[in-house]
Amino acid sequence: MAQQRFDQLLQAIHNAVLKAQELTEEQHIHQLGKYFDDDGKPITQELQVPTLDPDDDPDNMVTIKVPLMSLLPPSAIKIKELKVSFKAALGKIKLVDKDGDGPQAPSLDIDTGGGGGMFGKSQSTADIDITFEAGDPSESFLRINDYLIKSVV
Repeated sequence: MAQQRFDQLLQAIHNAVLKAQELTEEQHIHQLGKYFDDDGKPITQELQVPTLDPDDDPDNMVTIKVPLMSLLPPSAIKIKELKVSFKAALGKIKLVDKDGDGPQAPSLDIDTGGGGGMFGKSQSTADIDITFEAGDPSESFLRINDYLIKSVV
């Protein structure tokens, strides 16, 4: 039997979700690095735009440097929902003393199957659905972007 404590299983799932969220946060930090060089200066793209002077020749162009960050908004993703379903046999309810000083807390043992190799039980399975959603850029990103846009105009 592959018996485990139910609270440990929930804690393992919780830790997996936290790790997945951490990976998305690291992706945001990595993405920000695409907009700034090693010295912290914004990476820019030179563009030719018509002059703003209404009396000037319409074919007269002005070169401006536009920060990439203002041209390509970041794609922020986050975990919206996680669903896990699996079959587990309920075991004994035990009293567990977590820290050795207080009252004992009830703990539920479960059997998720598995183990036994080729001739034992079949491996347990779980259906996992993770829904990601696009999130709004952070407030600091928006403020930096506003500042960079104002520096162009």
